[in-house]
Amino acid sequence: MKIAQLALALCLSTAVLPAFAADRPASEASVKRLIEVTDSKKLVDNVMLQMDSMMKASMKQALADQAFTAEQEKVMLETQDKLAGLVKDELKWEALEPMFLDIYQKSFTQKEVDGMLSFYKSPAGQAVIKKMPQVMQTTMQIMQARMSKLVPKIQQITAEGAEKMKALSPQPNS
Repeated sequence: MKIAQLALALCLSTAVLPAFAADRPASEASVKRLIEVTDSKKLVDNVMLQMDSMMKASMKQALADQAFTAEQEKVMLETQDKLAGLVKDELKWEALEPMFLDIYQKSFTQKEVDGMLSFYKSPAGQAVIKKMPQVMQTTMQIMQARMSKLVPKIQQITAEGAEKMKALSPQPNS
């Protein structure tokens, strides 16, 4: 009887162990390899450059119709540089990499990371890696244009809502 139970337990463990192994979390080494293969550091660096350009363009656009003295302009540039430095320090690769490692290890199994590595090493995967920065930049530009068309409508709806709220507010007795 005990031999039959032992055999059954052995059969079950050999059938179930591969399923558990497939669900094991990704190793740090494999996630690091995935990050390396996908050139994630370069992608983050490119996003930072784009954010810096967008911040500068936004500030310039917001203040375009105002006249400033040379000193005011100097202060604005210093402020802009401080903001860019702050964002750069907080979002530099050395600060983000441990976060990415943790997120990927908690989110993906070893089998999934192995599959992604296979894909990103393939010609199609390499095309995705090379073309994704342009896809993201184009998407951001299109979204920015769409949002600029929405701003007047958002302002109008907000103003209408504020007017309705004002009309519903109790009027002070005069």
